[in-house]
Amino acid sequence: MLKFGIPTIQVEGKEKGVHMKEEYLSIIRSLKDNVDELIAPLDIAQAEFYGENIERVQNSLDLIMGELLMVILIFSSGDGVVLDRELDVINDMREVVHGHGVTQLTSHDNIELGEKILNLYSVRRYSVDVLPVSVQVLQEYDKKHNTSYRAKARELFVQFIDAMVAADNNEHHVETVLLGHFKEILNSS
Repeated sequence: MLKFGIPTIQVEGKEKGVHMKEEYLSIIRSLKDNVDELIAPLDIAQAEFYGENIERVQNSLDLIMGELLMVILIFSSGDGVVLDRELDVINDMREVVHGHGVTQLTSHDNIELGEKILNLYSVRRYSVDVLPVSVQVLQEYDKKHNTSYRAKARELFVQFIDAMVAADNNEHHVETVLLGHFKEILNSS
């Protein structure tokens, strides 16, 4: 069952958290549809992108979920500790996409949790310094087929990074700089 990790907080007579929670719920609910919409084009895009180098092709669901989870994990905390609310966001995402029977991730250690995600999704790399592979191959697909899947994948990353940053109710300067940098990379062509 979804934990809806965004708490309600009182800000100048208004409940800021209620708006955040509603926005978060909307994002979480749209995740499965948004991911499902990208799977078939991502399958084709990888085949076209890698050509005969077939061993580089990954399960598209694992690729996009792994990259998405690893990137938002980077934004979870600068001190190496994943807060309960942040872990709830990660588990909510996994539950929405994979169903209610998915094993909940429990580690609050950033490194340990990262290793678990790498093992679950076979992500080859994660960084906010490079364009995610899923976005990169969809960008090439868009050029060939005159589609806009790259923009949809980009928006998916931005939505969940913003949700993760908001989950701790304490945006750090480092998060702001990393987020700006990563958004620039996502917008580059």
